[in-house]
Amino acid sequence: MVEVNGISVNWEEGLTVEKLLKQMNYTFPKIVVRVNGNIVDKKYWAEYYVTDQSVVQAHHLIAGG
Repeated sequence: MVEVNGISVNWEEGLTVEKLLKQMNYTFPKIVVRVNGNIVDKKYWAEYYVTDQSVVQAHHLIAGG
């Protein structure tokens, strides 16, 4: 299992940040992702593997006034 923003998600072999975001339908253009407290740069999402028992935080950035 992996925890994504407080929600338990099934873990699978070969799970990357990119696959996880697609699975969760996180399609916002501006997202900041942390895996176990470490920020993962967007250019590495396709190759950054999420291990079992990881804690992932994904936050979309919005502007307002």
